Amino acid sequence: MVTEQSNYDSYYHLLRKNLLFETASNQSIYALAAHCKLKYLIKGEHSIDNDKNLYTFHLITKGKVKVFNLNNLDKHFTLFILSKNDVFDVFTLINNTQHHVCYEILENLELLVFSIDFLRDWLKSNPTILNAFFKYTIQKFELLESHILDMGTNNVASRLAKLLLKYFNPKTYQIEGINDLTHDELAQLIGTSRAVFNRHIQEFKKAGIIQVSRKHIQILDLSLLTNRSHLEDPFV
Repeated sequence: MVTEQSNYDSYYHLLRKNLLFETASNQSIYALAAHCKLKYLIKGEHSIDNDKNLYTFHLITKGKVKVFNLNNLDKHFTLFILSKNDVFDVFTLINNTQHHVCYEILENLELLVFSIDFLRDWLKSNPTILNAFFKYTIQKFELLESHILDMGTNNVASRLAKLLLKYFNPKTYQIEGINDLTHDELAQLIGTSRAVFNRHIQEFKKAGIIQVSRKHIQILDLSLLTNRSHLEDPFV
């Protein structure tokens, strides 16, 4: 009983800190915490079964997952990188239909898992929370819209520079959120191959814009990087 209460309190605090549930009452959050469980998925050992997403809803408390689409040639397009405090799948939650996307675990995941039917009933009792879910979804689609526009109108060097600037934290002077991804995964984020991505990384490195080590990119000259986000690409 003590362990169950400890878990229950832990789930409550995780939910209470999430902006999606910011306007919910403490009583409602306690009710939600009582109907979830903690799940661990290990990169390289586990996978996310999209069919089960018809019945379950997930809130990420640790780790990263890539959401992508595959075409008939097995080429894939990265839609989102989800991390702490992100959820999936709002599409299935709202529409009650399967969202035809694929998932890849990029970092070991810790998830709060809910019955999707229970969550729908809970949202009916807490309708103001729907506004937060809609806002969250709109923000994701705005990111996707920006991503598609960027790939359609900008060259690879510009897209690389914009990617690094997007995840650059001026307070820590670090790239955060993507800095532990492989070059394959980073290349997919800007719609190119690893070979082309590496070529531009080396060009940025030679120009003194960045410093590169294994799964780590350090910005050395922010001004030059900003300029590259607007300049034509000499390597296209």
